[in-house]
Amino acid sequence: MRELKKLVLEDLNWSNIFPHYLDSRYLGDAKKRWWACPLCDGEETFRLYSPEKDPKGGWYCARCAKGGTGVQLIHEVTGKPYREIYYELETGNYNGGIPVEVARKVKPVPVRPEKSDEQKCREMQVAWDGAGPVTAESPVWTYLSTRIPGLQIEWIGKDVRYHPGMEYVDAWGKKQGKFPVMLLRARSPAGKPRRLHRTYLTADGAKVPFLTKKGKQRAKLEMSAPDGSFGSSVLLNTTRSRTLALVEGSETGFAVVARYQNRIEVRSLLNCGGLERADIRWDDYDHVIIYADRDRVDARHGYRPGEHHANILADRVRSLGKRVSIVRSVVEGVDFCDVWAQQYKRQTQRYERARARRAMRDEVRRRNLALADGSNVCRVV
Repeated sequence: MRELKKLVLEDLNWSNIFPHYLDSRYLGDAKKRWWACPLCDGEETFRLYSPEKDPKGGWYCARCAKGGTGVQLIHEVTGKPYREIYYELETGNYNGGIPVEVARKVKPVPVRPEKSDEQKCREMQVAWDGAGPVTAESPVWTYLSTRIPGLQIEWIGKDVRYHPGMEYVDAWGKKQGKFPVMLLRARSPAGKPRRLHRTYLTADGAKVPFLTKKGKQRAKLEMSAPDGSFGSSVLLNTTRSRTLALVEGSETGFAVVARYQNRIEVRSLLNCGGLERADIRWDDYDHVIIYADRDRVDARHGYRPGEHHANILADRVRSLGKRVSIVRSVVEGVDFCDVWAQQYKRQTQRYERARARRAMRDEVRRRNLALADGSNVCRVV
């Protein structure tokens, strides 16, 4: 076989190549984001990325947790050696001219077995038992105190813990080592632990730098939870009150704690879907304050997810006869945590100016008194 030149995968027309190797049911539907996977039994777990998103024929299956380039997909489906695949792509003799219906297939990729609810609860308990209270020397406090000005460590509730090291598995299934973690334990209205949220940090108190396949930050992950746990909440602070503040993420919640100096109860629902389905003992509260993130408009649904889900929750709580307030950001992509940072900065600047004016008045008063005392001494002499 002659020597092959180096192929530029970005220059290939993958939409024309894939039909020679994949059955039509694996090629996708413009109306769907996910469809059947050619490697496992997943029905809506597989997708092929558009040329604009990944010009190398990118793909991913959420069930078998695999992904890669178009060449890798052909290798996984047909079992052909990479050299043979590259030769076919270079010559244009795709799949050797064999119809895709009779193309040889490799043995399906083994799929991770689904965990039982009991196993999920055991794993969450093991993780929680390996953690301890947030201390001033921990990366968790370094992260929170840097992110949320004005927060006091003694205000942090018992459902927030610091784990010294949990294994991080990236979006491609590769283990990246152990990292410090901020654990948030969400409870049911009866107080039973239901969910466990992880924020992976570096030793310096910053979020880990790993990304999703879409290039977004991937420091926050949630452990597998038992069925029926959606809507459970994390009590972020040590205060119980008749006024309740509800937020999506913990950073926004801690900013609310700092804003009110731990005078009201603050709970996190972890995400906007959990916020809409908040399962809380509403009889314990008179006033509910909902903090709605101003997300970008969802093109598929035509609304901002944060505000949309907050409004649904507000209507439900109002129907119970409760007073409800919604706090919204006016800037897209900005939540209350960012707003509080600016408010705290301006507040600190005002305090500093007021302190400087008081110091100046005290100094003028001291000088005037000194002059008056000196004048009196002169007259006595």
